[in-house]
Amino acid sequence: MKAAAFSVLAAGATRSFAQPRTERPLLIRGAYVMTMGPQGDLPETDLLVHGGRIAATGTGLASDGAETINAHGQILLPGLVDTHNHLWLSQMRGLFGRSEQTRYFPLTERLGAAYEPEDMRVGTLFGASGALAAGVTTTLAYCDNIRIPGHAEAALDALVESGIRARFLYAGHDRLPADAPLDIDHLRQLHLNRAGWAGDAPIELGLGWRTPTTGSGDAVVATALEELRRARTLGLPISTHISGENGPAQLQFLMQRSLLGPDMLLVHATGADPQALREVEEAGAAISLTPITEHRIGFGLTRLNHYTDPVSRVGLGIDGALAGAPDMFAVMRAGHMVQAAVSGDELAILPREILQLATIGGARAIGMDAAIGSLETGKQADMILVDPAALNMGFSQTDPTALLVYSAKPQNVAMVMVGGKILKQGGRMTRTDEAQLLEAATSSLAAIQARANISASQNAG
Repeated sequence: MKAAAFSVLAAGATRSFAQPRTERPLLIRGAYVMTMGPQGDLPETDLLVHGGRIAATGTGLASDGAETINAHGQILLPGLVDTHNHLWLSQMRGLFGRSEQTRYFPLTERLGAAYEPEDMRVGTLFGASGALAAGVTTTLAYCDNIRIPGHAEAALDALVESGIRARFLYAGHDRLPADAPLDIDHLRQLHLNRAGWAGDAPIELGLGWRTPTTGSGDAVVATALEELRRARTLGLPISTHISGENGPAQLQFLMQRSLLGPDMLLVHATGADPQALREVEEAGAAISLTPITEHRIGFGLTRLNHYTDPVSRVGLGIDGALAGAPDMFAVMRAGHMVQAAVSGDELAILPREILQLATIGGARAIGMDAAIGSLETGKQADMILVDPAALNMGFSQTDPTALLVYSAKPQNVAMVMVGGKILKQGGRMTRTDEAQLLEAATSSLAAIQARANISASQNAG
């Protein structure tokens, strides 16, 4: 792995870790194609990729000079869309919830304060690479540990290096006072010089906004509103946590001041009642649900239909190390099981509906559905092949949605493609040295714990 070297603010800087785009077409033959679009499922179908986009689907497709992948017996579907994740803390995986000393929020605050830029880079790369390996091709990286500009720059460096499609959400950190402003000037510089640091990597920027509550003081409200105004002036999308016991008061703040809009993604939307959700829909805003972490942290049961019935733009998220593995299949299962359990109806929500939330629904929630989320001609070639020839799967010849939601695991993802670039093939990552990255994450965590004066025994509680 290369050393971090982020020169986003250097005059005339140009750099990119993206692989050179090849004009050689790629033909995927004979897959069970789940378009998640108007064409529905297409058994024994070919798909042609050219110039990073989907050029055609059909049977017996031919293209001179095309590289060919034999996908007979495999399932081809759009890459999974993760609408919320804290990638930067990925090396903390496995530390939480084992004792009073390892509660999630205080432990992440303590360890986050000990991060150096290289830790931000390693954690983000570790998380993004793991997500890609599990079939996630798009992620929203909510980076809420930016203490100095170098933290943001190192995390962006990792996203570019990974090859994932991402929206980087510029946020503060746990110890930033609520009335102290984010470095919006730095965010603006990053936005204006995106070509200099991203090259052709599919990375965009947004704001991770701190929503006040109806009881927040004037200084806090003024700071928050100015941050939101400046981000919207730049045309940047907004993501904000509406969560925990403050969730209803935060949502009330947004509604009272008419701040909701199509550019805003509400994460968790804890405690939102039906009337509030109707107002979210009327404003065109979207919601990200993260069932595994919402359950684990004690926010209550995530009833998918409570949100999807009134709100048209809803996606699923992994939410980071608290969820354990970066596994969207597990997120889908968790959401599906709770909905069936609380409703008393096995068919309360169908597996295909869950897959839609993880693909085209997630893309719609983050405003990217014109480019990703379904396998349609002209869209970005973001897709995954799932090989069901494994003891945990087997292949249903018709409608494999239940097989994918209830049986598939990351190890069944045989191929991952983002924008026509293959990032996993034959079950192995193509641009990431997995052993080296794991070693780097392990070393980073040890250094963070040492700087935070947390021993292994203390961390275990």
